[in-house]
Amino acid sequence: MIKGIIFDMDGTILNTLDDIRISVNHALRLKNLPEKTDDDIKLAVGNGAFKLIERVTPKSYTLEEVKEVFAIYQAHYDQHSSVHTGPYPGIIDLLISLKKQNIKLAVCSNKFEHLVEELNIKMFLNLFDASVGEVKGIPIKPAPDMVYKALDLLGLTKEEVLYVGDSEVDMETASNALVKSVGVTWGYRSESLLIEHNADYIIHHPNQLLEIIKGENKL
Repeated sequence: MIKGIIFDMDGTILNTLDDIRISVNHALRLKNLPEKTDDDIKLAVGNGAFKLIERVTPKSYTLEEVKEVFAIYQAHYDQHSSVHTGPYPGIIDLLISLKKQNIKLAVCSNKFEHLVEELNIKMFLNLFDASVGEVKGIPIKPAPDMVYKALDLLGLTKEEVLYVGDSEVDMETASNALVKSVGVTWGYRSESLLIEHNADYIIHHPNQLLEIIKGENKL
């Protein structure tokens, strides 16, 4: 019986691409590095902010040089994380429908936790019952630990939730946590990549999740 849904944030419930790209390019410009396109950013996100900066800086960069760019990026993004960011079409209606069915909702993101909480409040008011982001001491996705934390906060077992995300990182996270996965095609990665990483379900519009839940609860 599905009693809860755990959502990834970037590329799944929120289109954060513009704000991330703007902050990345702000940092790159200050270091006289070439700017990145939307497609570059789509391929670089998913494993946390530091890995994002590692991927957009030259391979010749030392760890200290990457840290310098990261510090500039993070300071800018902390102040501009919601300028152009907003929910994907159909997401708010989906969340409201799920709440009406008494399904518990959590978001599990490799963003820093203060940003996850801030964006949840700004974009979704009180629709989520729990939010989990990057904090010291808890391995980020695709390690299963963040999902375990979300399950604990929701008071549910892994058999009682679906994990919804847009990337191979999300599909691997769900697999590692032994949770069924739902891949969404409106985010930052391709449908073929989601299939390649063994998504249990694929959806092309948020309301299709309601049918999956209905089907799961008939099993």
